Amino acid sequence: MTARTVSVAGVQYLHQPGQRAFNIARAEEMIRAAPGHHLYVLPELASSGYGGEAFTRVEELAETDNGPSYVAFSSLARELGCHICYSFPKRHEYGITITAAVVDPRGDLVCSYDKWHVCQNGSCSEKDHFASGRSGLGIFTVNGIKVGICICYDIRFPELTRDLAIKHGISLLIHPGGWPRDEGFQSWHPFVITRAIENGIYVMSPNRAGSENGHSIFCPPYPDMIDEYPTRLGEEEAVLVGVVDPGHLARIHRDYPLRTDRRPELYG
Repeated sequence: MTARTVSVAGVQYLHQPGQRAFNIARAEEMIRAAPGHHLYVLPELASSGYGGEAFTRVEELAETDNGPSYVAFSSLARELGCHICYSFPKRHEYGITITAAVVDPRGDLVCSYDKWHVCQNGSCSEKDHFASGRSGLGIFTVNGIKVGICICYDIRFPELTRDLAIKHGISLLIHPGGWPRDEGFQSWHPFVITRAIENGIYVMSPNRAGSENGHSIFCPPYPDMIDEYPTRLGEEEAVLVGVVDPGHLARIHRDYPLRTDRRPELYG
């Protein structure tokens, strides 16, 4: 199967912490208002909302794979003929994880990834409420293009993205985030840009909207080029669109051979 371009839309919208029905309905409205993309990516904990009010109710808000979030977004993906990545608190025997799941144009669940790295610095208190994920990598395919998932704080750990890119050949990393404007906010975009360049991949990283969040970013695989640069949103509710072009990606890998110039036999 020959890969075609993929139009990916990062949906930046205002959440109400703990108000699952409102959050899902608002996500649906935003997606319907921006039709025609192959893949829509919602922020971290898009269904439950993110923050103390939601976290203290996480036992009530936690879902299974076929819970309210799946029911809503599966139906929407089937209606619109697209993939949707949504994030929710997922219940396991060992605890509750921050999870990102993907439904395809048939409405089928094709990927589920439980966040490996749970944050406990700055204004984050995730470790007080969530378990670290034990699932495998999150990988799925859109139009013949491999897509990998990491969630928010995961971006700070290069091994995860490197494994997705080098061992599993992803072309696009989707990175649902819940970045607050604490001391980690300024390093978020540099991490996204670094992961894109060092792995030769596209990265879509949506955040929730608002004066304390915002600034979703889409980064191409080599933004050092004069005519290729990251695109960003402000604080407002909006949809950030990027195009993943496998032909361009192949040219980047040829002209900037960071992958083939690696010396893993020397790294220990």
